Amino acid sequence: MISDLRYAIRTLAKSPGFTALVIITLALGIGANTAIFSVVNATFLRALPYADGDRLMLLVERKGSYDSPVAYPNFVDWAKQQDVFAHLAMYHPGAAKLKVEDRVELVSTCRVSAEFFPALGVSVTEGRVLAADDDRAGAAPAAWLTSEARRRYFDGQIVVGRTIRIDGQPVTIAGVLPEDFRFYRQAEVFLPLTPYAAQFMTMREDHNEAYVLGRLKPGVTAGAAQAQMSAIARRIEQQYPSSNTGAGVRIQPLRDHLAGSSRSQLLLLLGAVGLVLLIACVNVANMLLARSLTREREMAIRAALGASRFQLIRQLLVESVLLAVGGEVLGLVLGLWSYDFVRRLLPWEMQPLATAVGLDLRVLTVITVATFLAGLGFGLAPAWQLSHANPNDALKRTSRTIRTVWGRVCFRDLLVVAQVSLALMLLIGAGLLIRSLHQLLQVSSGIRPERILTLQVTPPTMAQFQNDPYCVTRFYSEIAESVGRLPEVEAAAVATCLPFAWDTASMNFSVGDRPLPAPGDFPIANTHTVSPDYFRTLGIPLLRGRVFNGQERQPVFPAGADFTPATFAVVFKDVVFDGVISRRMADRFWPGEDPIGKRFRLGYPDMHLPWVQIVGVVGNTTQTGLDSGESTEFYLSYRQFPVPLGMHVVVRTRLQPATALASIRTAIQSTAKDEPIHDVQLMSERIANSVSGRQFNVNLFAGFAALALLLSLIGIYGVLSFLVSQRTREVGIRLALGAQRRDVLRDVLVCGLMLALPGVILGLAGAWGVSRLLQSQLFGVTGTDPFTYVASAILLLLAALLACWLPARRATLVNPIEALRAE
Repeated sequence: MISDLRYAIRTLAKSPGFTALVIITLALGIGANTAIFSVVNATFLRALPYADGDRLMLLVERKGSYDSPVAYPNFVDWAKQQDVFAHLAMYHPGAAKLKVEDRVELVSTCRVSAEFFPALGVSVTEGRVLAADDDRAGAAPAAWLTSEARRRYFDGQIVVGRTIRIDGQPVTIAGVLPEDFRFYRQAEVFLPLTPYAAQFMTMREDHNEAYVLGRLKPGVTAGAAQAQMSAIARRIEQQYPSSNTGAGVRIQPLRDHLAGSSRSQLLLLLGAVGLVLLIACVNVANMLLARSLTREREMAIRAALGASRFQLIRQLLVESVLLAVGGEVLGLVLGLWSYDFVRRLLPWEMQPLATAVGLDLRVLTVITVATFLAGLGFGLAPAWQLSHANPNDALKRTSRTIRTVWGRVCFRDLLVVAQVSLALMLLIGAGLLIRSLHQLLQVSSGIRPERILTLQVTPPTMAQFQNDPYCVTRFYSEIAESVGRLPEVEAAAVATCLPFAWDTASMNFSVGDRPLPAPGDFPIANTHTVSPDYFRTLGIPLLRGRVFNGQERQPVFPAGADFTPATFAVVFKDVVFDGVISRRMADRFWPGEDPIGKRFRLGYPDMHLPWVQIVGVVGNTTQTGLDSGESTEFYLSYRQFPVPLGMHVVVRTRLQPATALASIRTAIQSTAKDEPIHDVQLMSERIANSVSGRQFNVNLFAGFAALALLLSLIGIYGVLSFLVSQRTREVGIRLALGAQRRDVLRDVLVCGLMLALPGVILGLAGAWGVSRLLQSQLFGVTGTDPFTYVASAILLLLAALLACWLPARRATLVNPIEALRAE
């Protein structure tokens, strides 16, 4: 084997052009597979960065086919009644203002219950752990920082025991988490949950971005845990029918939750790059077959000197595996180089958990095994052919001899047919994704996004809101008015939720002139709390009635309101809100009627929320993505319904927003001094970001298809070029005997197209067969779209015709005298 290896190195070194071409061809396929498989490994195969991560479960509430966050009172009941989880914890992600010396920073926070860190198997490197005494109402405020947060905000200083201010409240830093700890919600500061929940999460109807994390006890299966939690949910439903009717529990492994809907997308791309590698191997096999014809005399001499057939096959396979190893080394470099680019395929929640380097032992092992098998695969055909050649015939042959005629099928032709069919399958897949993206971009968002700038300003603290609920309204009113007075601003508004901002809120309601629905059957709609100029700023058309005018009657909250149902019953007793609804909501609940003046009531009856009287109907909008469809929506005035949440500031400028941004910042800071401004984006960017995942997939799939097409065309070109070079003497004789050059051109073109046509037919059939695998990634087109199939086939045939024309033209330029003299 060592002797064979040395000989293989010398042989390949004598043909540097051929060797480089084979290695580069393989490297393109191996590099693409390395990058995609690294992402699949990080998403589905690599262990989560928590102790026994496979036993971590995510629990959500389930109503019908929809999942929702968990109400805090329900979580308390779950924790008391269950015995299948060693640790059960709730977490509530958010953001807060952190004041460090003289500067204010906006930090991502996560309020967690006492069992949270034990559930993850995480302790602290400095300070103390979060204890049950910290997670109770009235406990002294404490916080736990990630190591990254300590570096970013405190320059790596010792911080345990230091008092900081979070949302204006003094908080003591109790501990620092390990350097390698990452929570998938990208939280930097962790705070106890119960002190917050005791004030603001007391209602079972409140599902405000709170989720439950559980660690299964040893020996307990996910199925057993699901059965017990479902039984607990049924008991809670019987106890609280108004809020929990139809509310169940769904348990899923944390990894499955993090992977989300990316599984089918990643597996589809993995299949695509697998086809690219297969096409590359077929191409290399063809090149080795062509090269093998020049080595027949060498193999014949070795056989005549006593080499066995096994020795000949071994020698040739060593050469092919050596080429594969060279392709693997370069491919791994390409894969690692492109990994950060391909990491965009990871679900956003997986991003913090994926390491910066995608190559680990599993990836290296899989790629190495695949490379070895590829080397054996594409080396087997030429090795078999050369080892079975007749030495007598090879030694007698002193010049190139015509051994086949035009059009006769050989193994190399079958390889080209396979290449073409595989390339067409990828080409059709890319075409379907491109058509799907085009259809998606034609969907109307319901707004006019041009020259709209969006941003967020941190709101007043919860303590301020509790003392004066309308401080949020005044705060954002002053911002909107200050920005709206700028000469470069056409309109400015504020809103709790914004299209394409992924922060949609929803609320149950009941229609006033109809019987109450059964518990669990109350309709639900997206709700927005907005300022009067919101519709004009976003360009949402008014279809009937009017929008808010800023004169809406404000409810009177008693000082120190605790925001319980009893308080709401008093505050909203005689108040009727003004409401604006979308056309979709009007068509669904008041079809054929004039909805102006109709009423609906917010929430469930025992929540004592106010009635809403419809004053206007506006156009439909798309909230969470162009492919999500138009939603049912209603709008409330922020004068009447203050919420203790941050709001979006929306600005429509007269010129390009970039030129007005500095003035807008100054105007905001003149009103909200030292308040961080964040999430600054153009509305057009938000819309583009909503389809960026699809765009990225299309670009990647199209790149793979283009690479496969190029490799296939190289295969066709290589076969015909070799055929023409082998038949130079024949062409010379034909031309000398009077054959027309167009006849030679036609013969070569027909020969090439006879290779492409069977591949096209097989490719169409193959694409049709696997079209269902692609359907989940499509929008507005089917996996069997005839236009895409026909267009892709025509494109491939035209490209194949070009690949055929180049060697055909070379054949017509043969000089008969020189061809015969060379022989």
